[in-house]
Amino acid sequence: MFKVFMLYEVNPTTWFYLSSLMTMGIFFKFRRVWSVRNLDLAVLSLLAPGMLLISYGYSREGYPFLLTISLLLLVRMLCDPMMVRRPLLDVNLSKGGMVFSCLALVVFLIAGTFLTQWREPTSPQTATMQQLLTRQLNERILESEKETSWTDEVERMPQVVHGTGLPFFTWFADAPRNYLLENLRYERSLETLDEEMETATLTPPRFPVRLFWLTQLVVVLGQLGIVVGMILVGTYHFENFSIGVAAATLYLLLPYSAQIPARIDHIVPAALLVWAIFSYRLPSLAGVLIGLAAALTYYPIFLIPLWSAFYWNRGLYRFLATSFSTILLLLAIAIPLAGGWEPFGQQLADTLGFIGIFSRYADGIWDPGQHSSLFRIPVITAYVILVLFLAFWPAQKNLGTLLSSSAALMVGAQFCQPFQGGLYMAWFLPLMILVIFRPNLEDRVAMRALVKKRRRLSSMRPNREYFPTS
Repeated sequence: MFKVFMLYEVNPTTWFYLSSLMTMGIFFKFRRVWSVRNLDLAVLSLLAPGMLLISYGYSREGYPFLLTISLLLLVRMLCDPMMVRRPLLDVNLSKGGMVFSCLALVVFLIAGTFLTQWREPTSPQTATMQQLLTRQLNERILESEKETSWTDEVERMPQVVHGTGLPFFTWFADAPRNYLLENLRYERSLETLDEEMETATLTPPRFPVRLFWLTQLVVVLGQLGIVVGMILVGTYHFENFSIGVAAATLYLLLPYSAQIPARIDHIVPAALLVWAIFSYRLPSLAGVLIGLAAALTYYPIFLIPLWSAFYWNRGLYRFLATSFSTILLLLAIAIPLAGGWEPFGQQLADTLGFIGIFSRYADGIWDPGQHSSLFRIPVITAYVILVLFLAFWPAQKNLGTLLSSSAALMVGAQFCQPFQGGLYMAWFLPLMILVIFRPNLEDRVAMRALVKKRRRLSSMRPNREYFPTS
């Protein structure tokens, strides 16, 4: 009887319409139709159609559409530093209603992680985008195994497609999909064998219980880290608790958050970046968080020049020391886990995202079946130019420009990503939503913020006049 109350699956198309209407009802400014806030909401809502096309197998149309919308968002983030007038636009919901909505969406998000990460969909009508994408990728891997004979050339190519990052992290992030791949391979093998030989020759894959709970814990903590971090940024740096809750609610309402809730390689770097923004007054802690994100998924390493320029007048050496020390520490851990220098060197191209240039195992817009992977070279060159440009412009950086430029670089990384580029929206959506809601932050520069922190610490020290040494 109680199973009836657990059947609340919503297919991606239905959630797209529901979330769009709820977003418009809560955040749309009906008295200022042509406001920048409304234009931002319209562009964010256009990400969902591209995701729908990709998840239902229309990758040729879906990825170009998705990256076109990402290009619009990139231009919006580059123009944000020039928007000086930022009036406070309240949401169309009371503070209590907003807090309740945020908590309810968090509960549904956590439930979605348990229902989608390790489970095959019962039917295509009730499957989430994450389940559809996982199924498509696993079927593609099985088809490639059938078409390709086992040669030395194939043996050098990776048989599992995943994003960039250190080998132990990509293995951990791919663990749910690998289990589903083995399960699908077992089902296909049963179809090819005679009924008398099924039980004697094949055994189903064993469900990894400990790994299941570990991945669930990491995803839940990551999602909570994003939501809590956004609320704290709004409360302490924007000095408005309602803005923080509104930003977190908008993130939870987007179809991406509800339909792809349990991708570890999406969620963990996103949480680290949000908390790096919250910790911008502590260069050492911000360096550790940026270094962790860069070591785990590689592309956040391009944030280091931008953040170094932000800390140029004060805090630069602490930020660089902790960020690169963290990267080197994780590399030192990854080398023995990979089996030594030689196996780690063989996986280095995969770690740095070169896999789409030198092999046919890219997935997304850089799939050789859609576009030549050599076009990635000028795209990567343009991205490096963007990294250098944002390190020098604007010359006077504050928290607002740090937010918008970081979001812009993470959007730009989608064009270089060889594996499902454009779908790693968690890397930039929380930062971008904070940019949309942020007030004027011209006074939040590194020099002034760190000086305030030092004054606060010095005021807590005992006065030597009242504690004589002699």
